[in-house]
Amino acid sequence: MDVNTTFSVGREDVINAGKSIYSLVIVLILWELVTQMGMVHEYFLPPLSQILATFYELTVDGTLVTNGYLTVKRALIGLVIACVLGIIVGVLSARSRLARWFWDPIIEVGYPVPVIALVPVFLFWFGTGDFAKIVLVAIGCFWPVAINVRNAARDVDENLIWSARMMGTSDRQLLRRVIIPASAPGIISGIQIALPISLIITFVFEMVAGGGGLGHLEIQGVRSFDSAQVYASLIAIMILGFALDRALRVLRLRLLSWT
Repeated sequence: MDVNTTFSVGREDVINAGKSIYSLVIVLILWELVTQMGMVHEYFLPPLSQILATFYELTVDGTLVTNGYLTVKRALIGLVIACVLGIIVGVLSARSRLARWFWDPIIEVGYPVPVIALVPVFLFWFGTGDFAKIVLVAIGCFWPVAINVRNAARDVDENLIWSARMMGTSDRQLLRRVIIPASAPGIISGIQIALPISLIITFVFEMVAGGGGLGHLEIQGVRSFDSAQVYASLIAIMILGFALDRALRVLRLRLLSWT
């Protein structure tokens, strides 16, 4: 590929990226104009420039960095626990009649339950520390991971399994070399669904229970009537969620390049 072709591809990528965010840019410009003209009270919707200035100040003094780290740490630890348990339960439910008999009713009943409703219960049981937040995140993320893994493991091509059996593959090797690799797209899809759930649960729990984090920072802004801090906290969680989602998409492309 020559230099001209490389430059052309790069320019085309930039143009496509600009087209994909044009609507967002328009909304942000309208936001600034509407607030600067006084059409909306500053308390309800501060000017975007003021919010960005507050975001910068909170980032420089370390407030957003510290609280963002707490939120991401709690969310990801809970998500990892949910992924480990969800993959195990999902595969067992798909390949074992006994496990299916035990887990299928629990999964079907537990999945529709709004996990946020359990926040008061967890406050009673575990208090306001990290443990309560992580456990609730793990519970909330377990269901989508387990369901996607179960469905993916059930749909593995039986011809692959029969072929592996014909070559003398043991049950343990069959699980590791055939079922889990063939279920990988479903596993990653379950994690992609669970990722924003982990951030939502963590953020809400922090709003209710405190203990630091972006949710707690937002509530502090409400209590001090600092609406710019409220919106800065929201922007921070949006940026973190977007960055984690994009990182997971890149990881999916690398891991599933064979699909």
